[in-house]
Amino acid sequence: MEANGGGVAVFDYDRDGRMDVVVVNGTPVETLERIVKGATPPVREDGVFLYRNLGDKGFADVTRSAGLTNLFWGTGANAADYDGDGFPDILLTNMGQDVLFRNQGDGTFKDVSRQAGLASKIAWHTGSAFGDYDGDGDLDLYIAGYVSLKDLGIGRPAPVCQYLELPVFCGPLKLAGEPDVFYRNNGDGTFSDFTAAAGLVEQEPRFGFTVVFEDLNRDRKPDIFVANDSGPNYLYLNEGRGRFTESALVSGVAYNSDGRSQANMGVAIGDIDNDQDLDLLTTTFSEDHFPLFTQSSAGIYEEVSAQAGLVRSTTPLLGWACGFVDFDNDGWRDLWLANGHVYPTIGMGGRTTYEQPVVIVPNQRGHFGSTPQLVRTRAKASWRGGATGDFNNDGKMDLIVTPVEGSPALIENRSVSSHHWIGLDLRGKAVGAEVYIAGCGKTWFDTVRSGGSYISADDPRRHFGLGSCSSVDSVTIKWLSGRTQVLKNMATDRYHVVEYVVP
Repeated sequence: MEANGGGVAVFDYDRDGRMDVVVVNGTPVETLERIVKGATPPVREDGVFLYRNLGDKGFADVTRSAGLTNLFWGTGANAADYDGDGFPDILLTNMGQDVLFRNQGDGTFKDVSRQAGLASKIAWHTGSAFGDYDGDGDLDLYIAGYVSLKDLGIGRPAPVCQYLELPVFCGPLKLAGEPDVFYRNNGDGTFSDFTAAAGLVEQEPRFGFTVVFEDLNRDRKPDIFVANDSGPNYLYLNEGRGRFTESALVSGVAYNSDGRSQANMGVAIGDIDNDQDLDLLTTTFSEDHFPLFTQSSAGIYEEVSAQAGLVRSTTPLLGWACGFVDFDNDGWRDLWLANGHVYPTIGMGGRTTYEQPVVIVPNQRGHFGSTPQLVRTRAKASWRGGATGDFNNDGKMDLIVTPVEGSPALIENRSVSSHHWIGLDLRGKAVGAEVYIAGCGKTWFDTVRSGGSYISADDPRRHFGLGSCSSVDSVTIKWLSGRTQVLKNMATDRYHVVEYVVP
């Protein structure tokens, strides 16, 4: 359980226009033993950290004054305005009980987990994602489960397996999976378990990691994608009428092009070839390439890692957090990957290393064949969670990554170019909105989504690199409610706040 690490969420909790950060932390194994037995874990001050962005003065740890605590073993971090009051709230998934903090709008948070209706079950939960699956204007919630904590045998001698002729800990295949759970937002600040009612009960629970709420078949109804470790992925297509159908196999994203399931950890989603539909990549174990799926027709995907030049560059890596982001603002979304092995002794095998780099693979007009660029960090580490965000609002996307052990690394983008950009901060009923930027005879596309990377949450603003295009003709926002908003004369090289207005 120590190998998987934790996530990080980037969001603006105090609405001052600067991106803040929340990071989760694990516990000692002795504390986890108490958690699994149902005993109250001891009070601690290092279960979660909230950092307020002070601009030129750096960040301040405001965890205590904000009222945040986490007694459990933290895994995932997410942020979304679940109650529609204009302030983003915090969800922590745990080995233990999940914790929902309501943002009270005055710089403080209140633990509302029980009164909001989150289950009190002790479970190993990982990724989460918010989305409005039934079109009622409220954000619903999907949480992935990994392994049954009761099946772990904590306190007993662990079994030993072989990997590259090295003795290592064993993977999850012989353990029972923890069921995923889906909550419907009741619209009054509470949730109800709708897993069965929405058709989301797993026949045999798999080992879920990262979740994304996203309309992947372009029918304007948000679907749910789940990256599963050591098994096929899930793609739950939204039928409407409040129900989903599992369609990963027929949609082409359950397995790679060889028909093999992989150890899928992180998820990157974005339009990498500027054809105005969404592409998808999952990170996997080392000695196995990361599969890239592109849409051949609406909702039908094929794996194109070989054609895109990603097989050779990703096979040596064991990948976790990831994303498609235009770091140099040339108009093409690059791929970033946070990597790190799970076996500390793997270097003895001579084929790979435990500490692995964060890398950026430049996008060359839809192709990633160039050599990955190593991202410089102060310390070497085995990286896990991570997210992108423009922390200094200069239009160049930065990174924050978390190691399995040690301090997070905040990585500033110092690339130099004459390229232009535009950023949109959509507020109100933003999750699920489609955004189109038209200018200089080109169109750039993205959506406002929840989930992705590796059990983490990116900067919720939409950022578009424009290359040499210094002006845009129009910005079109298709809100999930069905309303379309067209904005003209929007300046480039700056962020714009766009409020959802009820027609």
